[in-house]
Amino acid sequence: MSHDKLMNMTAGARAAIADPARISLVGSDASPRFELFHAASSLCSQKVRTVLFEKQLPYRSNNMMILGSMGPEGVVPAEHYHPPYVRLRLLAGREVGRDLVSGYSGRTSVETEGFDPCVVPLLVDYEAGRVIADSKRICCYLDAVSRDPVDLVPEDADVRVHVMHQVSIVDQIPNGTLLYGFHPDADLRPEALKTAMETVYDYKIKALEAMIDANADDAELVAAYRAKIAKERGGKSVCHDAGFQRAARQHVAGLLTDLDHALGSSSPYFRGESFSLGDVLWGVNLVRMAYLGLASMWENLPNVERYVDALAKCPSLCTEAVQATVDSMPPSRYMHVIAGCGEVVPV
Repeated sequence: MSHDKLMNMTAGARAAIADPARISLVGSDASPRFELFHAASSLCSQKVRTVLFEKQLPYRSNNMMILGSMGPEGVVPAEHYHPPYVRLRLLAGREVGRDLVSGYSGRTSVETEGFDPCVVPLLVDYEAGRVIADSKRICCYLDAVSRDPVDLVPEDADVRVHVMHQVSIVDQIPNGTLLYGFHPDADLRPEALKTAMETVYDYKIKALEAMIDANADDAELVAAYRAKIAKERGGKSVCHDAGFQRAARQHVAGLLTDLDHALGSSSPYFRGESFSLGDVLWGVNLVRMAYLGLASMWENLPNVERYVDALAKCPSLCTEAVQATVDSMPPSRYMHVIAGCGEVVPV
């Protein structure tokens, strides 16, 4: 795509951001190669921002509001539902080559769930004339584009397989269920978060239905919004489903047990001797789990406990996962379990 056309499309997407203060430059480059549409609280966005931090890559930051709200005239839609942003994302979706999402599993992996046209993050590379969607693909892309100052995906074939195996595992964790779901036995999420989640699906669906009405003559947009509605209706149908919620927790518990075994292996990765993309993704996910009051899931997993302590000392994760969570989400009394980030974590 031509540079001018891409600039026009991104400018349109950027215009959806109500507060100009949420548009900024990260780094010293006044005209950076990359532009990122993301949200401070978004787990997948935190993964991408951590990679950008590690690679020391400058970029234009567009911090979007990704939850709708009720205003005096009805539902105020999330900023990443606006047509210019969805069109930009659909452009990236053609490269991904997956069908639109058609239901809900609690996971967000494009590889297994299909392409969601109304989510963040989204990366624009002006030099290459490309738009990249899906956090896993974006992270791998950024690592391939710039090998300095650190290789997050190692060149050694055997180690690469090991790292990417962990990346794939984390990519398919049911994070949506952990964040949005009401667990019947031990729901330790902040009360303000639980209150918001009682109506979140209704607000999303109403906003999307309004978008369909406003863009009825654009078949591609209508299809994108309908796909998103199918996903959100699926999420609403299981958010209070005790069996679904327990199954998700049990699945994650098994993954943590497997991680504990992997951390005891002889590989330098996942042991604090080297830092890889697997560490980035696990680090962000473990911070989110701690925030949700789920750190008890690794209390009897000594390797995971040591791993969390080591990751908490990493400046990129302290900034883009821990601090971003503290700044953008309701206060959680469980964040103190993430030690090592100095004063950024309130006890």
